[in-house]
Amino acid sequence: MNRDSEALQSLFAWLLQDPPINASPQAGDFSSSGTSAGDDGVEDLELADIDPLDSEEENPPISNHRASQVLPPDRGGQQLKLGDIPAVQDRFHALLKRRMQIEIQEKLPLFPWETEVSEYPDCGFEAQVPEQSLWTAQLQTLKLPVRVPETVLAPLLDRCQELVQSSLREGVKLVRAVEALFPDQSQTLNNIAGKMLLGPARGGYDFSFPDTYEAATQAEQILLSLLAAREIVGNLTLKVSPAQLRVERQWLTAAGVLSLDGEYQPEGQFPRLRIQSQLPCGGSLQLRCGQALATAQRPDGGCLSVEIFDPQPGQTYSLEVRFQNLENKPLMLAVCPTL
Repeated sequence: MNRDSEALQSLFAWLLQDPPINASPQAGDFSSSGTSAGDDGVEDLELADIDPLDSEEENPPISNHRASQVLPPDRGGQQLKLGDIPAVQDRFHALLKRRMQIEIQEKLPLFPWETEVSEYPDCGFEAQVPEQSLWTAQLQTLKLPVRVPETVLAPLLDRCQELVQSSLREGVKLVRAVEALFPDQSQTLNNIAGKMLLGPARGGYDFSFPDTYEAATQAEQILLSLLAAREIVGNLTLKVSPAQLRVERQWLTAAGVLSLDGEYQPEGQFPRLRIQSQLPCGGSLQLRCGQALATAQRPDGGCLSVEIFDPQPGQTYSLEVRFQNLENKPLMLAVCPTL
């Protein structure tokens, strides 16, 4: 008996195991028939599945199948034969489906913004996505020395989306992004921003951060916020040049991963700036700079692209990503072609 057949037998043995006795539907049970919790739910699932071999005894024996090996007996005592047998494949799919249904019932999957199973009223999925949660999942992937709470990062994201389109210098842009979090601290903000841009290697700053943002001093919180703003601006900016004709970016959203691929072609008969995306759900793209405008949309997830011909180096092109049926507020990025 080769290794593949042993693996198949092990898989069938796992599939044929009885579910735990205490397996019971949790909150948010998929069933809407009002059946009681507990084993009844499992039995309903088993009854709902039509096993293609359940009627084997009543049907003529399958004679044209090539049986090469014998699998463990089913709970009903049937012998399943391995080979090029469609009925065995159907049996495998039915068992796998049944097992997966039971596993999902025991441990319901969570949405990206959930930490535990929650009850939702029947008012539609779209209305349940929190106001800020669609784009803020990316904020947890920022490379920061200390985890910064979302109550700080979410307003930073809003402010950075506004500033990323501007032509302000980096230091001014970061101070403008953070200043609302630390009112009346403009001088301290400017001083720490200047040191941050120099970096610790050039003697700019040398903080030893505590374990949490809440335990940090105000100066440390300012520096952490500036570092977070710089990370967010970097995530929102796609820089292309003759030396780097393509740039890729991924943004984690509540609906899935948004992938962006910027392509710059500054020379040739048709110079162009092209953005190709992979949307996790239906949505639209808009690339704009002055009178130049390109838009595209699709009703479901998949590939989508926009392009502008004769892009002007040194200009900042705004890229708007909007998801349909989830939230009206778009994600705003900047595409910057340079010489």
